Amino acid sequence: MRILILAALGVILLVGSAFADVDDFDNEPYSVGVYIQGYPGFSTASNYYDQNGDKQEFSDTWNGFGFMLRPTYYSMFNDHRWSVSVVMPFMSYSQGSGNSESGFGDIQISAAYWIIDDYNKGNYLSMWFWSDLPTGDDNKGLGTGQVNIRPGFAYTWYKNPYHIQTSIYYNLRLENSDTNLKPGDEIWFNCAFGYWFNKDYRASLEFESGFGQDWKWDSNSLPDTKEQWYKLGPSFCYQINPDVGLKFKMLYNLGGTNTLQTIDIGARVTYGL
Repeated sequence: MRILILAALGVILLVGSAFADVDDFDNEPYSVGVYIQGYPGFSTASNYYDQNGDKQEFSDTWNGFGFMLRPTYYSMFNDHRWSVSVVMPFMSYSQGSGNSESGFGDIQISAAYWIIDDYNKGNYLSMWFWSDLPTGDDNKGLGTGQVNIRPGFAYTWYKNPYHIQTSIYYNLRLENSDTNLKPGDEIWFNCAFGYWFNKDYRASLEFESGFGQDWKWDSNSLPDTKEQWYKLGPSFCYQINPDVGLKFKMLYNLGGTNTLQTIDIGARVTYGL
C-alpha cells in the first residue's frame, strides 16, 4: 500500500509541483480585460522524505515537464475586480529509463473576487475558489483521478520598492473511485517578499508549505501517511511592456514527510489582449 501511495505522491507532487505557478503569489488584480498566460515548468527528484522525515534515495531519478495555458477574464462589480479562469495542462514525466508518459492532465478552474481593491494604498485582499477536474489519465500517471476543491484567501501589499504577497488555501481532496484511495486534505501556505529595482523589474524570495491529514483507503485511515513540505527559492519578474510580462522562479524542497525532495523550475508569460 505504501508503494501505491508513494507512486500517487509522485504524480501529485512531482508533476503537479512543476505547475505551482498556477496558484501563483501574484494575486494582484489585472485591469479589466482578457489575459492569456503560459506556464512552462520542470521538476526533478532523486530522493524523498519518508513518514519519519528521513531522506531516502530513489533507484531512478523522477523528472516531470509540463506546459499550461491559462486564459483569464477580469471584470468589475461594485468597484471591485473579479476574475474567472481555466487552466489546461499538458505534461510529460519519466521515472528512470523506459518508463515515461505524456498527455493532457487535470483541468483546473478558478474564480476570484477582490474584497479589498485599493490601488492607491497598494492593498489587495482576495478570496479564491479553485477546482481540479480529473480529466487526465490517472492510469498513466497524468492525473490524480479525483476532484479537488480548494477555497482560499490571498493578500498583497505594495509600497515602493517593497512588495509582500501571501495566500492560504484549504485543499479538499475527494476519493479516487478507481482505487478507493482518498488523499488527506491539506492546508497550503505561501508567501513572497519582493523588492522592485525599478518599475519593470522585481526580485523575490518565495516560500511554500503544506500540511496534510492521513490518507484513507476504503474509508479506513492509513497511519503515517500525512504529507508535509517546505519549499524555498528565488523568483524574478520583468514587465516587458504594459501587455507582456515574464516571471521565472525556482523552489527547493527543504524537508517534510511523505514528500519528494524536488527542485522545481517554473516560468510564466502573460499577454493582455
